[in-house]
Amino acid sequence: METNFNDIQQLWQSQKASDFDLNNLIEGLKKTEQKQRREKISIAIITPATLIFLFLVMPWQESQAILLSLLVIAVAMIWVAWLSFSSVVRPSDDSDSFSNREYLKIQLEKLRQRYTIAGKHMYFYAVLLAIALNVAYFVLLATLSGGIRIAIHLGLTLMILGFMHFSIRRRIRKYDKTLKPMMEQLEKLLLEAKN
Repeated sequence: METNFNDIQQLWQSQKASDFDLNNLIEGLKKTEQKQRREKISIAIITPATLIFLFLVMPWQESQAILLSLLVIAVAMIWVAWLSFSSVVRPSDDSDSFSNREYLKIQLEKLRQRYTIAGKHMYFYAVLLAIALNVAYFVLLATLSGGIRIAIHLGLTLMILGFMHFSIRRRIRKYDKTLKPMMEQLEKLLLEAKN
């Protein structure tokens, strides 16, 4: 048994590290860039449309609390849009860019930033959204009884946080499949460039 383990260990140690395909890395970054371009277009359309809709539908002129709620939602949406735009991968058309160490660092940092946005900032956004909507509903539901209001506030909060949590988890799993391998390849390239 021990001999088999030693044989396997020696075989494992004698294997060369598998080289990665630079063309696959470039293609992966191009696909990421295309997805981010679509995401930017969606954000550029959805954010203003949502804010215009909210300001048209909500009676913000009647209550400062509703106005404050809408302003918090607007700031949160603009903040998320800015985060998304700031983490866009730089375009790459050829493998010459990959000899530039600074380019590799920037690409790696942008990919890491995508993880940070999904894993941390989107939770903060969900909490801001839940608070802002609860403030607006607090005013809008003033005529209802206390028990019904509490149930609606609790349901709204759980729905927002639950939806965001599952969306974030799904996005991180997707990033694990698409971005993580590229990040590992970029780290290997940076290590080779350093040596």
